Amino acid sequence: MPSSRYATKPPCPNCGAVDKPFIGLFCRDCYMKDHPSLVKVPSKLELEKCKRCGKLRVNGVWREWDDLVVNKWVHDKVNAKSMNDVHTQVYLTPHPKEEKEFRVKIVVSGEVEHSRVEFVLHSTLFIRSNICNDDMLITSDYYEGIVQIRMSEKTPEKIRKVQDEIVSTLNPLQKLDSKAVVVNWVGQEFGMDAWIVSKKAAKAAAVAISRLHHGTMSVSGKLIGLDVHTSKTKNRLTFLVRIP
Repeated sequence: MPSSRYATKPPCPNCGAVDKPFIGLFCRDCYMKDHPSLVKVPSKLELEKCKRCGKLRVNGVWREWDDLVVNKWVHDKVNAKSMNDVHTQVYLTPHPKEEKEFRVKIVVSGEVEHSRVEFVLHSTLFIRSNICNDDMLITSDYYEGIVQIRMSEKTPEKIRKVQDEIVSTLNPLQKLDSKAVVVNWVGQEFGMDAWIVSKKAAKAAAVAISRLHHGTMSVSGKLIGLDVHTSKTKNRLTFLVRIP
């Protein structure tokens, strides 16, 4: 008559254990020795962070830091293809001594060989400093829009007022367009020019000044090159605003 000890769970055929968690017919330890890649994550993970604006580069796209997005990115690095009904939880903890490091804890649960199992994985997320595409343009004084302000009567006070109005127009736009920035102010005999990285933002500034001062606006374009990524032509737009 077989021993009642094995009535509900036969011993692991490899090591004879009966008091360990099992995966299928084998104890978990023996099963994992034969399946070391059942669930894994790289020991080192890396994301780029713009040193000027703080955006992260996730899957090739620069975007604001978002815990959900970062957690999803880490989640996608987990390899658990041999498991069914997989659930993954990601926990990020800032390193107490290294500002650009995060300790990563990943809890993965799923079904293997009709057994429900859970694994706790560990990794380190390194944040590497870089500069995003938009800020690269800003720091290189690149601009696609010019707002030319021409006044019937130019005074220092009037110049400062219009400059403040342009900046006030651009500031709210920066949430969606980080290129809504003036990279240079150029004084002119009858006014000034504002060089703006984004031509869309330049148009918004020109329209705002024209309306605020009941002026007139005209626009002209100039070919400045070819986008190496899209092969599309790049134009610089000049918005001429005449105000009283």
